[in-house]
Order: sequence, then C-alpha cells, then structure tokens
Amino acid sequence: MSESLRRGIELLEALRTAETGLGVRELAARVELPKSTVARLLRTLDECRLASQDPVTRRYRLGPRTLALGAAYQARLDLRLIAVGPMRRLRDLTGESVGLSVALGAERMFIEEVQSVSELRTTSELGHPYPIWAGAPGRVLIAGMTAERRDAVLADAGADAWRVATPAGRDGLLALLDEIRTAGYASASNESVPGVSAVAAPVHDHAGAVVAALSISGPSGRFTDAARHEALTELFGTARAITAALGGPHP
Repeated sequence: MSESLRRGIELLEALRTAETGLGVRELAARVELPKSTVARLLRTLDECRLASQDPVTRRYRLGPRTLALGAAYQARLDLRLIAVGPMRRLRDLTGESVGLSVALGAERMFIEEVQSVSELRTTSELGHPYPIWAGAPGRVLIAGMTAERRDAVLADAGADAWRVATPAGRDGLLALLDEIRTAGYASASNESVPGVSAVAAPVHDHAGAVVAALSISGPSGRFTDAARHEALTELFGTARAITAALGGPHP
C-alpha cells in the first residue's frame, strides 16, 4: 500500500470515529502527521468527495461519497447473506460448486462460493478479478446491463471481448448476448479456467436489474453439456428464490 493511501485511510478513520467535525490541527494530532501533510491529503479527499469541509467552521467531516461506498458494500453483504442458504441447497442438489458473481467495470468477481464436497471439484478465488466477457457468469452480467453500460464496459474490455462469440466480432457478441437474455442463462466450457465448465443465470434486485450471476461449475469431464442442461431447472429455481428474497419480480 502506498504511503499516501495509508495516510488518507487513517484520516478517514479519524473522521469516522469523531462525534463532530475536526480541524486540520486536531486531525494532525490524531494521526500524528504534520499539518501541511494533513491539509494536502484533505484537499484530495475533498475533491473526491470522501471528506467535506464546512465553509463556516472550516472543520472536516466524512464526505457524501463514503455513504455511497458504504451502501454499495452493505448491499453486497446483504446479497451474500441472502444467497448463501439457497446456494448450499443448490450445491447439495447438483453436487457441484456454486458461485455468486458481481460486475466491477470491465471485470467480475466472485463474492461467495459454496464448494462441492467431491474430492474432484472446482474452486474460485473470492475477490479475484476475471474479465467480464469471459465465462458464463460474466456474459450473464453483461446481458443484463443497459445498452449504455454494456457499450461502456465492452469499450473498456477491448477487442478480446469479441473472441468469445461465433462469428467473432461485435455483432457476433451482441447476438450471443441476445440469446442469453432470451434463454435466461449462459453456458461455457474450458474458458475462464481450463478443465472447468459452468452454467449461470441472473439474479435480479427489487427494481428488476441484474445484480449478480448465480453459477454452477464443475470439472469439464463430469459437468458435461448434458449435465449442465440437466442442472438448469435447479439453477433457475435457486436464482428465482434469491431474487424473490431481494424483493425482485416473481416469474
């Protein structure tokens, strides 16, 4: 971690624990840094809306962006807590590992996983970034985006995003995403991780937006095309159950 980032976090923590706003001198004493350093860091935090200065008292408080970040973290925490029970039941029904992924710009990451009890099983690293265009969960997430957000994400992803489609290219990928929206799921084999196959379906929030991808994954030799197709009924049922628990639309 860079020294400036560490010091900025210390300032935010000091503001978080303060009952009232703090001036530069008070903050400098709390974090044991020179006033000039604290003033410089506070200017940056203020520009990023992570800290806010009262124009009259000149004292600092946490900025409005910290509320947005906290709300986003809480939403994902709530999603994990709601999803983990149904995910365990889905694991028990299918015998394969079950994951929950969310989009982060041009990447996606697993925020929860319930592993298969089989000695031969697939595992995913929670928090590890994967290209959003790669794998069944990623394409489910892209398929659920608005056209504007999808275009921005694919622009950030670059030309590699097109190669998953047949024919390769923007038109081929957009056609594939249309198929995923119509079918309600995506399937992939030996793509994100060699030797691993997966099938994924969307999870919706109370407004009907896709907030996560629920996936089942297993070794390709066992989780074949036929096995993935057979698992769809349970996958759809579990995705609907999590969606309903989030206040989402009923089928």
